[in-house]
Amino acid sequence: MATKQLLIVGAGPYGLATAAYARHLGIDFVILGHPMEFWRDRMPKGMLLRSGTTWHLDALGIHTLKGYLESRGIDPVRVIPIPINLFVDYADWFVESAGIKAVPSYVRQLDYRDGHFEAFIENGDLLTAKCVVTAPGLGYFPHLPADLTAKLPKGRYTHTSATVNFEPLAGRRCLIIGGRQSAFEWTALMAEAGVAQLHVSYRHETPQFAPSDWDWVDPLMDKTLVVRGWFRQLPKAEREGIERHFWEEGRLKLEPWLAPRISKENVKLAH
Repeated sequence: MATKQLLIVGAGPYGLATAAYARHLGIDFVILGHPMEFWRDRMPKGMLLRSGTTWHLDALGIHTLKGYLESRGIDPVRVIPIPINLFVDYADWFVESAGIKAVPSYVRQLDYRDGHFEAFIENGDLLTAKCVVTAPGLGYFPHLPADLTAKLPKGRYTHTSATVNFEPLAGRRCLIIGGRQSAFEWTALMAEAGVAQLHVSYRHETPQFAPSDWDWVDPLMDKTLVVRGWFRQLPKAEREGIERHFWEEGRLKLEPWLAPRISKENVKLAH
């Protein structure tokens, strides 16, 4: 295969969005991965998204989530919060509409030599590219703190990304360690799946059950497109202020639709 201008590693939302924009710009690229695989296989049925219908994959603003809903005759107001299966359906529609053809394989080794990248992929092929964008997603980076796992019996604990089928847990007692959105959403889904008792343990105050406001992020993203490196050039206090704002919206709030779903006698919160 001839050397590509761009290799995109990963076919989740970020990889697909990058591929669509590269295609629009006429960049000769190849994208590796199984489109939306993590979302299909490593997220539980019934999961709801924190993002709204204004969040989408198309940098051009054409093949948007709202556009998909309109094409299907779906009222955007009636799908808030957004079910995960709806977003995956939208992504499939986006891939087809944008004309993206992913190579369904994984990179096993990536090297840089003689001014280009060499990607050895699992099907035995070697791909070469001048530039690489990596968007492998979170699936390869689960964090299980060693100080906790050392206290737990082997084979009796797992990470949320590896636990998406709750049927085997019906009738059991479970401990969830962590107090952010995924911990509380897994709590709700597990309670609804018939888990007998759920104990949620975390080291901080319980976040607010309040809607997150992300509208302030759009101007920052727009600026990123026209002013390269603007964030790094800000005074330290301003950078820390933006970082704190992200933290407050994403980490100190939980979606309000979770509150009634965990307000059950068999769910105990401890911090």
